[in-house]
Amino acid sequence: MSINKNYVMAGMLATAVAIPLSDTTTSHASEIRTTTVRVHFRTGAGTNYSSMGILDKGVKVSYISESGNWTKVEYDSKTGYICSDYLEKGESNATPTSTMYTTPEIGLNLRKGPGTSYSVIRTLSKGTAVTVHSSSNGWSKISVNGVEGYVSTSFLSSTNPSTNSSTSNETTSTPTTTMYVTPDAGLNLRKGAGTSYSVIKTLSKGTAVTVHSSNNGWSKVSVNGVEGYVSTSYLSSTKPSTSGSSSSSSSNSSTSVSVDKVLDFSHQQLGKPYVWGAQGPNSFDCSGLIYYVYKNAANITLPRTSVEQSKFGTTVSKSNLKAGDLVFFDTNGPNNGAVSHVGIYAGGGQLIHASSSNKKIVKVNMETSYWNNTYVVAKRVL
Repeated sequence: MSINKNYVMAGMLATAVAIPLSDTTTSHASEIRTTTVRVHFRTGAGTNYSSMGILDKGVKVSYISESGNWTKVEYDSKTGYICSDYLEKGESNATPTSTMYTTPEIGLNLRKGPGTSYSVIRTLSKGTAVTVHSSSNGWSKISVNGVEGYVSTSFLSSTNPSTNSSTSNETTSTPTTTMYVTPDAGLNLRKGAGTSYSVIKTLSKGTAVTVHSSNNGWSKVSVNGVEGYVSTSYLSSTKPSTSGSSSSSSSNSSTSVSVDKVLDFSHQQLGKPYVWGAQGPNSFDCSGLIYYVYKNAANITLPRTSVEQSKFGTTVSKSNLKAGDLVFFDTNGPNNGAVSHVGIYAGGGQLIHASSSNKKIVKVNMETSYWNNTYVVAKRVL
């Protein structure tokens, strides 16, 4: 009876002392390797670690790093270890490891996998330095402060955007001047230039602020000795008034009245039950609430479904949301841009909507990871 020498070697390894789990050699490229025999894919660098399965001969794995006689690899979206004796180096097809920087003003989500369907590990602020291990299909595998994950490659730059903004953007900003807060619901003063930054305080309508600079739709301001950032679109060089002599003032006043009515009327619906297909007056589904509120508070007849409602009005960016705007979401699995839910933006980062999970009309904080990840589009109808 003949015995395959590879299985004898595997048996000898089973009695070996486990090697500590620490990568002694860091990879500079994600190289494709292949197994030479059927081999265990283990959770750690040693035979005492549990096996996640047996890989057949010839299976290709992604090389990450080496630890003694064990190689850390990725296979089928899982990270594990294989004895280096049973791997042979294949052809390299990945980009070298490099340091890059995150570019979005509102931060960049670090995810557990290469796609928006994967959960968010953390949000990286603009200008964060990350180590890029590999890039494929628009996603990059990176590490930052010992944490590994995936980010969209299009939001990475080889130059630090924070440095660029300090040398070029600030020089093109507007001179320091006094401006006034315009939203009836108030305006959030934030710690950074984006809705992902925390709110320092809410400034009431008509508050005078000193504008130091403006860039990408956000203004750095100070008020009563406190510095922060506000959305530029909610600032005016003239102090807002509830009445005016010009036709434009009359129009703005009329719009403000409509917004106030919509907000007041929508708040009156809070606590009423969620019922699929209902459009008031005692119960609602999400689009039924929108249809009922705008018809009765603003005399605007909108389409009945959230999908059709998302095609009505003027599209506005998330950073320029105003109270009374309609906000649409994809709440059915991974966000692929298909509208399935709608609510009313109430200002100050708050959303009023008919919640199937809460079984009633509720007001919630829209600036959470759930709503950020499911957000699709916003429309202005007032």
